[in-house]
Amino acid sequence: MEKVIVIEHDREKAVIWETPQIFSESDYGYDILERALEATEGPLKEWRKRKYQEYREWGFPKWKRCNLDGMILPELSFKQTELEIDISLLEKLDFEGAHRKFVLMGDTFFTDFFSLGDGKSIIRSNEDGVENYLVVVENEAEIYRISKTDRFKNTVMRILVKKGARLKFVNVDLFGNHSFENMFIFLEEDAKLVFRDFKAFGNRKVGHVLVKLGEESQADVKSYFYQNKNGVVDLLYAMRFSSEESEGHLKGHGIVDDSGKVVFRGILDVKRGAKNAVAEEMEHTLILSPSARMDAIPSLWVDENDVIASHSASSSSLDENGLFYLMTRGLSEAEAKKLIVRGVFSDLLDEVNESMRGEVENVINQIV
Repeated sequence: MEKVIVIEHDREKAVIWETPQIFSESDYGYDILERALEATEGPLKEWRKRKYQEYREWGFPKWKRCNLDGMILPELSFKQTELEIDISLLEKLDFEGAHRKFVLMGDTFFTDFFSLGDGKSIIRSNEDGVENYLVVVENEAEIYRISKTDRFKNTVMRILVKKGARLKFVNVDLFGNHSFENMFIFLEEDAKLVFRDFKAFGNRKVGHVLVKLGEESQADVKSYFYQNKNGVVDLLYAMRFSSEESEGHLKGHGIVDDSGKVVFRGILDVKRGAKNAVAEEMEHTLILSPSARMDAIPSLWVDENDVIASHSASSSSLDENGLFYLMTRGLSEAEAKKLIVRGVFSDLLDEVNESMRGEVENVINQIV
């Protein structure tokens, strides 16, 4: 199982703090599993049974920065699934996620299972529930996903980009009371990834993305985020360089307003043997309110000498001089703020598919 934090040097391993857990009587139980099994045929049916055995041993995480107070699991409605999935591949791509409980929930109680490959895929996910994705790219693929939910959404994605293949993935996650995304992307030799992730509004939004780079592979990851009111966005992007000549760039841009809170963790993990790796991380947050809070936690772990690695994180309030300059050009204060906000997300609008650009633009226009 691929974990986020793996720190060891010369046979010495770091002790990892374990998150306290909460066991709830309202958690999904065997009666819900039986309904899930009735909707499943093929290898996934037995896999669900096995995952449930582990699921019941875990409680929900008691996170400090993003508490889950008030989370109520929804009634699940299972879609009929008869896919012939390679279970050994699911196990090969198993991972820890934001918390093991949420990955196992996705594996056991998925209400919909998506199996994607080469070509262009456009996915709209507007219902509460639990989703599971297996993506295997042999040559070239584009995935555009827009998710909107009212109450609860838990998503698990396992993505394998095979040797020499290319993937462009634009993921948009909007609104929702509690939203959890757990993603593991494995790039084989000479594979290339372009990933854009946008999270905005909602009460509690948790995003976890782990990218593992193989030899001569490349990852270009950009994160865009917005939070307001009393909402929390808790993001973690980790890149693990495990082979020679790999290259990964992580950039984050976002805004926090009102009494909102953003947590941005960026981890570059360069393992011994990853010679000539290039690892870069940059993050900046624009803070619009004195009550808003930003926790930027950049991490750079390097266990190899012959690499190029850098990281930085910063935040700032609205540039009053810039605002004044725009107002002297005839814009009202509100129009000037909108222009500045739009500038933060302008690159994202160029990346989304034409069919969802209007929806994303409408959301950005709601920000100020």
